[in-house]
Amino acid sequence: MKIERSGQKKNSFFLLFFLNFFLLFIFFSNLKSQEILLKVDVAVVPKILSRGESGQIILRLTVPEETIVLTEPEFVIEFKALPPINLPKNFFTATDLDLETIETNGREGLKLDKMIKIPFSVALDAPARTYILEGRVKYTLFSPKKGWCLKTVSRFYASFSTRSTVIKKKAGLAP
Repeated sequence: MKIERSGQKKNSFFLLFFLNFFLLFIFFSNLKSQEILLKVDVAVVPKILSRGESGQIILRLTVPEETIVLTEPEFVIEFKALPPINLPKNFFTATDLDLETIETNGREGLKLDKMIKIPFSVALDAPARTYILEGRVKYTLFSPKKGWCLKTVSRFYASFSTRSTVIKKKAGLAP
């Protein structure tokens, strides 16, 4: 025979309510405290391309103040394969992109004040539609003031469209 105390169910409901409230409080307070480590702004120029036309992927990378992106162990910009565009290769290192370096507190970092431009061309058989270019930046951040170092990845996306027309090459003068 089980003896049940009066109010036992009421107490368990209150306990469950306060436990859920506490967990939600912790979850939402952590969301506000997360920092943006590396902001990646990306654009495809021009936004609408014809078949055979060349364009550029323009990246602007920004990091929080008093934080640098280290040159070592790696800094790589990778692109997911996208059949209608032809990139020279699907990943680029800091040396491939000729990024300038700076020295801060004895650590060599990248100077990211300029835009990064990566050329590409559209395949001649590309169907006319809108595409989403996907990529990621693998990098190591260093904060000399706070004393931490973090190796992580930031993803980016950009959209562009293709036309069904083929760009005609301008006839050059024959020698």
